[in-house]
Amino acid sequence: MTAELVRGQNHTLPQTRLEIRVSAGTPVVAGATLGDERGTVRGVEWIAHPGSPQLPGLEVSQQAAADHRLAVDLEALPAGAHRVTVLLALPVGAGGPARFGAVPAPF
Repeated sequence: MTAELVRGQNHTLPQTRLEIRVSAGTPVVAGATLGDERGTVRGVEWIAHPGSPQLPGLEVSQQAAADHRLAVDLEALPAGAHRVTVLLALPVGAGGPARFGAVPAPF
């Protein structure tokens, strides 16, 4: 099953393993954080980024790319994790745009 979501939208999940795809049209760095029931990130051990791409139940890309696939296994997430937040950043010094307003919105 595929569902396209916009910022802030929720969707019921039919299974516990899922893939989050991001297409940006220009290279971006993708990361993700885990949050508790209030959305609070407990520490660096709840942040996945290219330098540390794997957490229990979560994996992000190891480099900047125009397309990303983030793997999430909800059953394998640490106890207390209630939220997964995806973060996108433009790579510094890559010769690309300096701000997101200069490129089409990622989807």
